[in-house]
Amino acid sequence: MPDVFQPDFRLPGTARTTPPAVEGHVSREDTQDYFTEVADDYRAWSPSYNMHFGFWRLGLNPLRREGMLIEMNRAVGRALRLDAANAGPRCVLDLGCGAGATARTLVGDDLSLHAVTVTNVPVQNGIAARLDARAGVAERIAHVEADYTRTGLPPAQADGGWALESACYAEGTAKADFVREAARLLKPGARLVVVDGFLLRRRPGRLAGWLHRLWADSWAVPTLAVREDFVAALGAHGFDDIEVKSLRWRVAPSALHIPVLATRFTLAELWKARGRLSPWRRKHIVASYCALALGMFWRDFDYAMVSATRRAGESTAS
Repeated sequence: MPDVFQPDFRLPGTARTTPPAVEGHVSREDTQDYFTEVADDYRAWSPSYNMHFGFWRLGLNPLRREGMLIEMNRAVGRALRLDAANAGPRCVLDLGCGAGATARTLVGDDLSLHAVTVTNVPVQNGIAARLDARAGVAERIAHVEADYTRTGLPPAQADGGWALESACYAEGTAKADFVREAARLLKPGARLVVVDGFLLRRRPGRLAGWLHRLWADSWAVPTLAVREDFVAALGAHGFDDIEVKSLRWRVAPSALHIPVLATRFTLAELWKARGRLSPWRRKHIVASYCALALGMFWRDFDYAMVSATRRAGESTAS
């Protein structure tokens, strides 16, 4: 595996004549290895393991990252449109939960809510269980170790579901396997909320395409979804009332925390490790800088919330 502090920084086209492919050769095992190896590193971004960007709104201090990260969890909760008049228990589903931070926020805010989270990284479930107990919500969250494209969970039981910066780890530019399983798990009328980066063109510009590939390989992502393909997949697998909202400016204040935090983290970890970090930990640092740079290519990339309602009267094959 190459040293990511010495990547090939030649601009696309200077050493080859065709643009880089959108989708790389990242396996599920790569993704599991990455998250296992860097699990503790995410604490530097968020002590409560919010493994995503924050949502800024008026009244939040843009210098306080944790508040914006928690607000993103609540933005997801609002987009689920759960029936507040329903006094009975409801169950929501986190597909690709990381260490379960979004589920902890939502069940902590609503005592009638239960959550099931899905990740195929065992160490993340261990971290989540400890944080659940500390937050006093352990009895209302269940953590399942499974592939979120084939969970084995019973169909049509969830009152809502989300994927917060996790749908990108599914294969393909449409993430069809992820969408199909989400449709199978949700009750008719339930909402699916996906917050993630999206490519706006199937063939990005040369520099944007190169940067996307460097970012994706460094964070063990096969490819970002192409927004048009993802929306089409939702329609094809039983969703309607599809809404797409750009969150570019909402996440910008938290993204601007990256340069200082990543640089400070890198120097501290290199000092502790006497200049030697494992390959995935080095890649994790590179991807952090790439994420900020990728957001500058407005024609090729957006960070958005895509939400949709599971149609009634349709079945999706398991």
